Amino acid sequence: MNIIDRIRASHLYSLIFKETREIMRNPYLLFLILVPPTVQLLILGGALDPQVRHLSLATVDHAQTAQSRDLVKNLTKGDVFPSNVYLQNEDKMLLQLEKGDLDVGLVIPKDFSQDLNGKKTADIQILVDGADAYTAGIARADILKAVHDFNPPGLPAPHFVLPSAVRTDKLSNASMIINPKVDILYNPDQESSWYFIPGILGACLTLTGTLVAAATVLRERERGTMEQLLMTPAASWEILLAKIVPLVVFLMGDVLLAIFAAQMIYHVPFRGNLFLFLFASALYAFVGIGLGMLLGSVCRSQRQAQLASFFINIPLILLSGTVVPLDTMPPIMQAISIFDPLRYYTLIARGVILKGATLAMLWQQVALLALSAVIILMVSANRFRRQLI
Repeated sequence: MNIIDRIRASHLYSLIFKETREIMRNPYLLFLILVPPTVQLLILGGALDPQVRHLSLATVDHAQTAQSRDLVKNLTKGDVFPSNVYLQNEDKMLLQLEKGDLDVGLVIPKDFSQDLNGKKTADIQILVDGADAYTAGIARADILKAVHDFNPPGLPAPHFVLPSAVRTDKLSNASMIINPKVDILYNPDQESSWYFIPGILGACLTLTGTLVAAATVLRERERGTMEQLLMTPAASWEILLAKIVPLVVFLMGDVLLAIFAAQMIYHVPFRGNLFLFLFASALYAFVGIGLGMLLGSVCRSQRQAQLASFFINIPLILLSGTVVPLDTMPPIMQAISIFDPLRYYTLIARGVILKGATLAMLWQQVALLALSAVIILMVSANRFRRQLI
């Protein structure tokens, strides 16, 4: 008897074949494995965009000069402030800011051009709606840059005093002797979808692996077939492995489908080793499936398992750096994220897909991800084994 015949005659092969056939016969599980991850990847990859565009700008121009109009024109060059509306007075501006109809208001005093022509410091007032702190920060930075770059014809670089007490005269003097040239690597066009898609793929693996694995365990219990497994001559580890292997195979097919869709729609590059990426994806699939097996052995119904999975998965996703960069989190949250396996998968996926990183560069993240998979599988296997006893 050759090796292939021995494998086909083993208990493990029979159980894997049985679990694969059960998944293929269950349209709900097939839909849950194949459709939602790809759809979520494509939707969230385009929806999660940290770049701020199309903010509303209004100006009260008391100067009414060519230089004041040039300043407003300089502010509306980019996508942050595509247009400007002139208002008659500050009261109308404050009213629109309070109502939320305006993001930024600019007040240019009457002596604006006189100060510029007299080589004096020109004061301008900028009012930013700070209810959305992130948008306000982007708006402020864009205004500072536009004011700093403003240079009326025939005049030296003007000096402005902004409400935030930021002086730009030192910046203007520095720009005369320093000419920075910036090269943006790996994502030169700064496409936000390229950043989010690798992390979202890990989040989809978490949700899908957890829900499907929990559903397979609970299906056995609800149908009363768990007792039949007890009567089989197979060992408990063979029963557990038979439930895990088919799910990992299906999830790897889902990963390939999602990456192909991301390349076709968002033109996400793939610069690294495909086998390293699939290996890391398989490790993380074991993490998601292990969590699902654990939930399936603890919860009494699929509805309970679904609710519990969201209680676990949402913190995993938020602490992993998938949506919010790790560097922007408070130190205590960064410390907690060390125990998040999705954090390491996201770092691996972004490194392999965008940077072409190798195993020698990512071995620490791969080792920590493998350790997480082993620990979670050991805990779930122990719980599953108690259920079979």
